[in-house]
Amino acid sequence: MRVPGKSRNAAALCLGAALAAALPFALQAADKGAYVGIGVGPNWTRDSDITGNAINNTADFDTGIAAALSAGWAYGNGVRSEIEIGHRRNDVDSITGVTNGTGHARAWSGMLNVLYDFNTNSPFTPYIGGGIGMARVDGKGSAVGTTSVNDSENAFAYQGIVGVGYRLNENATLFTDYRYFATRDLDYITADGRSVDADYGNHTVLIGLRYNFAPPKPAPKEEPKPAAAPVAPPPPAPAPAPAARVTPRNYLVFFDWDKADLTAEAKQTIAQAAADAKKGNVARIRATGHADRSGPDAYNMRLSMRRAVAVKAELVRLGVADKDIALVAKGETEPLVPTPDGVREPQNRRVEIVFQ
Repeated sequence: MRVPGKSRNAAALCLGAALAAALPFALQAADKGAYVGIGVGPNWTRDSDITGNAINNTADFDTGIAAALSAGWAYGNGVRSEIEIGHRRNDVDSITGVTNGTGHARAWSGMLNVLYDFNTNSPFTPYIGGGIGMARVDGKGSAVGTTSVNDSENAFAYQGIVGVGYRLNENATLFTDYRYFATRDLDYITADGRSVDADYGNHTVLIGLRYNFAPPKPAPKEEPKPAAAPVAPPPPAPAPAPAARVTPRNYLVFFDWDKADLTAEAKQTIAQAAADAKKGNVARIRATGHADRSGPDAYNMRLSMRRAVAVKAELVRLGVADKDIALVAKGETEPLVPTPDGVREPQNRRVEIVFQ
Protein backbone atom coordinates (compact mmCIF):
# COMPACT_ATOMS: atom_id res chain seq x y z
CA MET A 1 0.00 0.00 0.00
CA ARG A 2 1.21 3.55 -0.71
CA VAL A 3 -0.06 7.09 -0.12
CA PRO A 4 -0.40 8.93 -3.47
CA GLY A 5 0.94 12.40 -4.08
CA LYS A 6 4.34 14.03 -3.84
CA SER A 7 3.55 17.51 -2.51
CA ARG A 8 5.41 18.64 0.57
CA ASN A 9 2.54 21.03 1.34
CA ALA A 10 0.69 18.14 3.04
CA ALA A 11 2.28 18.92 6.39
CA ALA A 12 1.38 22.61 6.24
CA LEU A 13 -2.22 21.88 5.22
CA CYS A 14 -2.75 19.37 8.06
CA LEU A 15 -1.21 21.68 10.66
CA GLY A 16 -3.32 24.63 9.46
CA ALA A 17 -6.55 22.63 9.71
CA ALA A 18 -5.66 21.36 13.19
CA LEU A 19 -4.85 24.87 14.41
CA ALA A 20 -8.17 26.26 13.14
CA ALA A 21 -10.11 23.46 14.85
CA ALA A 22 -8.27 23.70 18.16
CA LEU A 23 -8.12 27.49 18.68
CA PRO A 24 -11.46 27.69 20.58
CA PHE A 25 -9.95 25.44 23.25
CA ALA A 26 -6.68 27.31 23.72
CA LEU A 27 -6.60 27.54 27.49
CA GLN A 28 -3.66 27.20 29.84
CA ALA A 29 -2.51 23.58 30.24
CA ALA A 30 -1.50 22.41 33.67
CA ASP A 31 1.19 19.83 32.87
CA LYS A 32 4.70 20.88 33.86
CA GLY A 33 7.92 18.94 34.19
CA ALA A 34 9.98 16.27 32.48
CA TYR A 35 8.41 13.49 30.44
CA VAL A 36 9.31 10.54 28.20
CA GLY A 37 7.32 8.94 25.40
CA ILE A 38 7.32 5.98 23.03
CA GLY A 39 5.25 5.43 19.90
CA VAL A 40 4.95 2.93 17.05
CA GLY A 41 2.78 2.67 13.95
CA PRO A 42 2.49 2.33 10.15
CA ASN A 43 4.64 4.35 7.77
CA TRP A 44 3.98 5.17 4.11
CA THR A 45 6.98 6.35 2.06
CA ARG A 46 6.17 8.50 -0.96
CA ASP A 47 7.30 7.43 -4.43
CA SER A 48 10.96 8.38 -4.79
CA ASP A 49 12.36 9.77 -8.06
CA ILE A 50 15.93 8.56 -8.70
CA THR A 51 17.54 10.73 -11.36
CA GLY A 52 20.91 11.81 -12.75
CA ASN A 53 23.65 10.64 -15.15
CA ALA A 54 21.31 8.94 -17.65
CA ILE A 55 19.24 7.35 -14.84
CA ASN A 56 15.56 8.20 -14.49
CA ASN A 57 13.58 5.74 -12.33
CA THR A 58 10.84 5.94 -9.71
CA ALA A 59 10.71 3.61 -6.70
CA ASP A 60 7.35 2.63 -5.19
CA PHE A 61 7.33 1.33 -1.58
CA ASP A 62 5.25 -1.06 0.52
CA THR A 63 3.72 0.04 3.82
CA GLY A 64 6.37 -0.13 6.53
CA ILE A 65 6.71 0.52 10.23
CA ALA A 66 7.94 3.49 12.24
CA ALA A 67 8.93 3.92 15.90
CA ALA A 68 9.98 6.92 18.00
CA LEU A 69 11.40 7.55 21.48
CA SER A 70 11.21 11.03 23.01
CA ALA A 71 12.26 12.89 26.14
CA GLY A 72 11.23 16.45 26.86
CA TRP A 73 9.95 19.16 29.17
CA ALA A 74 6.44 20.62 29.57
CA TYR A 75 6.51 24.30 30.62
CA GLY A 76 3.06 24.49 32.24
CA ASN A 77 1.61 26.90 29.65
CA GLY A 78 0.79 24.38 26.91
CA VAL A 79 4.26 24.45 25.30
CA ARG A 80 6.45 21.34 25.22
CA SER A 81 9.92 20.81 23.73
CA GLU A 82 11.52 17.42 23.24
CA ILE A 83 14.34 15.44 21.70
CA GLU A 84 13.18 12.51 19.54
CA ILE A 85 14.96 9.49 18.06
CA GLY A 86 13.01 7.86 15.23
CA HIS A 87 13.31 4.86 12.89
CA ARG A 88 11.40 4.21 9.64
CA ARG A 89 11.75 1.36 7.11
CA ASN A 90 9.87 0.54 3.92
CA ASP A 91 10.67 -2.19 1.37
CA VAL A 92 10.58 -1.47 -2.36
CA ASP A 93 7.40 -2.66 -4.10
CA SER A 94 8.49 -1.84 -7.64
CA ILE A 95 10.91 0.28 -9.69
CA THR A 96 9.80 1.74 -13.02
CA GLY A 97 11.45 0.18 -16.06
CA VAL A 98 12.50 -2.92 -14.08
CA THR A 99 10.67 -6.25 -13.98
CA ASN A 100 11.67 -7.31 -10.47
CA GLY A 101 12.86 -4.25 -8.59
CA THR A 102 13.98 -4.84 -4.99
CA GLY A 103 15.47 -2.84 -2.15
CA HIS A 104 14.42 -0.63 0.76
CA ALA A 105 14.54 2.85 2.27
CA ARG A 106 15.47 3.11 5.96
CA ALA A 107 15.93 6.25 8.04
CA TRP A 108 17.31 6.91 11.52
CA SER A 109 16.50 10.42 12.70
CA GLY A 110 17.30 12.76 15.58
CA MET A 111 14.82 15.64 15.91
CA LEU A 112 14.22 18.66 18.11
CA ASN A 113 10.44 19.17 18.34
CA VAL A 114 8.32 22.00 19.75
CA LEU A 115 4.63 21.24 20.43
CA TYR A 116 1.58 23.01 21.86
CA ASP A 117 -1.17 21.28 23.90
CA PHE A 118 -4.71 22.72 23.84
CA ASN A 119 -6.51 22.35 27.17
CA THR A 120 -10.15 21.30 26.60
CA ASN A 121 -10.98 20.83 30.30
CA SER A 122 -11.52 17.15 29.53
CA PRO A 123 -9.28 14.04 29.39
CA PHE A 124 -8.68 14.75 25.67
CA THR A 125 -5.82 17.12 24.69
CA PRO A 126 -5.28 17.95 20.98
CA TYR A 127 -1.81 19.19 20.05
CA ILE A 128 0.21 20.44 17.08
CA GLY A 129 3.92 20.82 16.56
CA GLY A 130 6.92 20.61 14.29
CA GLY A 131 10.55 19.64 14.39
CA ILE A 132 13.90 19.89 12.64
CA GLY A 133 16.97 17.70 12.85
CA MET A 134 19.12 15.23 10.94
CA ALA A 135 18.40 11.88 9.35
CA ARG A 136 20.62 9.10 8.03
CA VAL A 137 18.76 7.53 5.11
CA ASP A 138 19.93 4.17 3.73
CA GLY A 139 18.82 3.64 0.12
CA LYS A 140 19.05 0.28 -1.58
CA GLY A 141 17.63 -0.45 -5.03
CA SER A 142 18.24 -3.07 -7.68
CA ALA A 143 18.10 -2.43 -10.51
CA VAL A 144 18.30 1.31 -11.16
CA GLY A 145 18.90 1.96 -14.84
CA THR A 146 21.69 -0.45 -15.74
CA THR A 147 23.19 -0.43 -12.24
CA SER A 148 22.09 -0.50 -8.56
CA VAL A 149 22.18 1.70 -5.47
CA ASN A 150 23.35 0.69 -1.98
CA ASP A 151 24.40 3.87 -0.18
CA SER A 152 23.67 6.08 2.87
CA GLU A 153 23.29 9.84 3.17
CA ASN A 154 23.07 12.24 6.13
CA ALA A 155 20.54 14.99 5.42
CA PHE A 156 18.63 17.83 7.05
CA ALA A 157 15.15 16.62 8.11
CA TYR A 158 11.90 18.29 9.16
CA GLN A 159 8.43 17.18 10.22
CA GLY A 160 4.95 18.48 11.05
CA ILE A 161 2.87 16.86 13.81
CA VAL A 162 -0.84 16.89 14.69
CA GLY A 163 -2.40 14.58 17.27
CA VAL A 164 -4.50 14.08 20.37
CA GLY A 165 -3.73 12.68 23.83
CA TYR A 166 -6.05 10.96 26.30
CA ARG A 167 -5.10 11.34 29.98
CA LEU A 168 -5.18 7.98 31.79
CA ASN A 169 -4.19 9.45 35.18
CA GLU A 170 -2.16 12.34 36.66
CA ASN A 171 1.05 11.11 34.94
CA ALA A 172 0.24 8.83 31.98
CA THR A 173 -1.24 9.94 28.63
CA LEU A 174 -2.17 7.70 25.70
CA PHE A 175 -1.62 9.49 22.37
CA THR A 176 -1.99 9.09 18.63
CA ASP A 177 -0.66 11.48 16.01
CA TYR A 178 0.00 12.00 12.30
CA ARG A 179 3.43 13.15 11.10
CA TYR A 180 4.72 14.27 7.73
CA PHE A 181 8.48 13.62 7.73
CA ALA A 182 10.87 14.53 4.91
CA THR A 183 14.51 15.36 4.12
CA ARG A 184 16.28 17.46 1.55
CA ASP A 185 17.17 15.63 -1.68
CA LEU A 186 19.60 12.76 -1.14
CA ASP A 187 22.81 12.22 -3.15
CA TYR A 188 23.67 8.53 -3.68
CA ILE A 189 26.54 6.82 -5.52
CA THR A 190 25.60 3.83 -7.69
CA ALA A 191 27.54 0.59 -7.94
CA ASP A 192 29.29 1.82 -11.10
CA GLY A 193 30.27 5.18 -9.54
CA ARG A 194 27.57 7.49 -10.92
CA SER A 195 25.91 10.16 -8.74
CA VAL A 196 22.11 10.16 -8.54
CA ASP A 197 19.58 12.27 -6.63
CA ALA A 198 16.60 10.81 -4.71
CA ASP A 199 13.82 12.43 -2.71
CA TYR A 200 12.53 11.05 0.61
CA GLY A 201 9.23 11.78 2.39
CA ASN A 202 6.85 9.86 4.66
CA HIS A 203 3.33 9.88 6.11
CA THR A 204 3.41 8.32 9.59
CA VAL A 205 0.75 7.46 12.18
CA LEU A 206 2.04 6.77 15.71
CA ILE A 207 0.19 5.33 18.71
CA GLY A 208 2.01 5.47 22.03
CA LEU A 209 2.29 6.39 25.68
CA ARG A 210 3.72 9.52 27.30
CA TYR A 211 4.68 9.61 31.02
CA ASN A 212 5.05 12.93 32.84
CA PHE A 213 7.33 12.98 35.90
CA ALA A 214 5.63 16.02 37.46
CA PRO A 215 5.51 15.62 41.28
CA PRO A 216 2.15 14.44 42.64
CA LYS A 217 -0.11 17.17 43.94
CA PRO A 218 -0.22 17.56 47.71
CA ALA A 219 -2.85 15.57 49.54
CA PRO A 220 -5.67 17.67 50.95
CA LYS A 221 -5.11 18.88 54.48
CA GLU A 222 -7.69 17.82 57.00
CA GLU A 223 -9.22 20.50 59.13
CA PRO A 224 -8.17 20.11 62.77
CA LYS A 225 -11.01 18.91 64.94
CA PRO A 226 -11.89 21.04 67.97
CA ALA A 227 -10.23 19.94 71.18
CA ALA A 228 -12.50 18.73 73.96
CA ALA A 229 -13.09 21.30 76.67
CA PRO A 230 -11.19 20.36 79.87
CA VAL A 231 -13.29 19.40 82.89
CA ALA A 232 -12.33 21.09 86.11
CA PRO A 233 -11.43 18.52 88.79
CA PRO A 234 -13.74 18.40 91.86
CA PRO A 235 -12.36 19.71 95.11
CA PRO A 236 -10.97 16.76 97.06
CA ALA A 237 -11.19 12.98 96.83
CA PRO A 238 -13.03 11.70 93.71
CA ALA A 239 -11.08 11.22 90.48
CA PRO A 240 -11.89 13.71 87.73
CA ALA A 241 -14.60 12.65 85.28
CA PRO A 242 -13.38 11.76 81.77
CA ALA A 243 -13.52 14.60 79.29
CA ALA A 244 -16.58 14.45 77.02
CA ARG A 245 -16.01 14.50 73.24
CA VAL A 246 -17.20 17.72 71.61
CA THR A 247 -19.19 17.08 68.42
CA PRO A 248 -17.67 18.95 65.46
CA ARG A 249 -20.01 21.27 63.55
CA ASN A 250 -18.40 21.10 60.09
CA TYR A 251 -16.52 18.59 57.92
CA LEU A 252 -14.61 18.80 54.61
CA VAL A 253 -14.93 16.10 51.94
CA PHE A 254 -12.34 16.28 49.12
CA PHE A 255 -12.60 15.04 45.54
CA ASP A 256 -10.24 14.09 42.68
CA TRP A 257 -9.88 16.46 39.72
CA ASP A 258 -13.02 16.64 37.50
CA LYS A 259 -14.69 13.89 39.56
CA ALA A 260 -17.78 13.61 41.76
CA ASP A 261 -17.01 10.05 42.90
CA LEU A 262 -16.36 9.49 46.62
CA THR A 263 -12.89 8.27 47.54
CA ALA A 264 -12.26 5.93 50.48
CA GLU A 265 -11.08 8.89 52.62
CA ALA A 266 -14.18 10.88 51.64
CA LYS A 267 -16.47 8.05 52.75
CA GLN A 268 -14.68 7.88 56.13
CA THR A 269 -15.26 11.61 56.67
CA ILE A 270 -18.95 11.30 55.72
CA ALA A 271 -19.37 8.28 58.01
CA GLN A 272 -17.97 10.29 60.94
CA ALA A 273 -20.31 13.20 60.10
CA ALA A 274 -23.33 10.86 59.96
CA ALA A 275 -22.44 9.28 63.32
CA ASP A 276 -21.93 12.69 64.95
CA ALA A 277 -25.23 13.96 63.52
CA LYS A 278 -27.12 11.07 65.12
CA LYS A 279 -25.41 11.50 68.49
CA GLY A 280 -25.72 15.28 68.58
CA ASN A 281 -29.43 15.49 67.71
CA VAL A 282 -28.65 17.76 64.75
CA ALA A 283 -31.82 19.30 63.28
CA ARG A 284 -30.44 20.39 59.90
CA ILE A 285 -27.39 19.67 57.71
CA ARG A 286 -26.13 21.82 54.82
CA ALA A 287 -23.85 20.25 52.14
CA THR A 288 -22.14 22.91 50.00
CA GLY A 289 -20.26 21.81 46.84
CA HIS A 290 -17.19 23.61 45.45
CA ALA A 291 -14.83 23.24 42.45
CA ASP A 292 -11.35 24.47 41.59
CA ARG A 293 -10.77 27.02 38.80
CA SER A 294 -9.55 24.65 36.05
CA GLY A 295 -12.79 24.67 33.99
CA PRO A 296 -15.54 27.00 32.74
CA ASP A 297 -17.79 28.63 35.39
CA ALA A 298 -20.99 26.91 34.24
CA TYR A 299 -19.35 23.50 34.15
CA ASN A 300 -17.83 23.97 37.61
CA MET A 301 -21.23 25.00 39.03
CA ARG A 302 -22.75 21.74 37.77
CA LEU A 303 -19.76 19.74 38.99
CA SER A 304 -20.02 21.23 42.51
CA MET A 305 -23.72 20.30 42.67
CA ARG A 306 -22.95 16.71 41.59
CA ARG A 307 -20.44 16.52 44.44
CA ALA A 308 -22.99 17.82 46.95
CA VAL A 309 -25.54 15.28 45.68
CA ALA A 310 -22.99 12.45 46.09
CA VAL A 311 -22.33 13.47 49.71
CA LYS A 312 -26.05 13.68 50.47
CA ALA A 313 -26.66 10.21 49.00
CA GLU A 314 -23.96 8.74 51.26
CA LEU A 315 -25.38 10.49 54.35
CA VAL A 316 -28.85 9.13 53.56
CA ARG A 317 -27.40 5.67 53.05
CA LEU A 318 -25.86 5.93 56.52
CA GLY A 319 -29.22 6.74 58.14
CA VAL A 320 -29.52 10.54 58.02
CA ALA A 321 -33.02 11.64 56.97
CA ASP A 322 -33.21 12.97 53.40
CA LYS A 323 -35.44 15.90 54.47
CA ASP A 324 -32.84 17.08 56.99
CA ILE A 325 -30.17 17.72 54.32
CA ALA A 326 -30.02 20.91 52.23
CA LEU A 327 -27.80 21.21 49.13
CA VAL A 328 -25.92 24.29 47.89
CA ALA A 329 -23.58 24.66 44.85
CA LYS A 330 -20.92 27.39 44.82
CA GLY A 331 -18.87 26.34 41.75
CA GLU A 332 -15.49 28.09 41.84
CA THR A 333 -16.75 31.26 43.56
CA GLU A 334 -15.53 30.49 47.12
CA PRO A 335 -12.11 28.76 46.91
CA LEU A 336 -10.50 27.53 50.11
CA VAL A 337 -7.12 28.41 48.55
CA PRO A 338 -7.19 31.45 46.19
CA THR A 339 -5.60 30.63 42.79
CA PRO A 340 -5.43 32.10 39.28
CA ASP A 341 -7.98 30.90 36.72
CA GLY A 342 -7.14 27.49 35.21
CA VAL A 343 -5.18 26.10 38.19
CA ARG A 344 -6.12 22.66 39.55
CA GLU A 345 -6.04 23.09 43.36
CA PRO A 346 -6.94 19.89 45.31
CA GLN A 347 -8.21 21.76 48.43
CA ASN A 348 -10.77 23.68 46.34
CA ARG A 349 -12.41 20.45 45.07
CA ARG A 350 -14.60 19.84 48.15
CA VAL A 351 -17.98 19.64 49.83
CA GLU A 352 -18.46 21.35 53.21
CA ILE A 353 -20.85 19.59 55.62
CA VAL A 354 -22.18 22.01 58.24
CA PHE A 355 -24.47 21.14 61.17
CA GLN A 356 -27.14 23.81 61.81
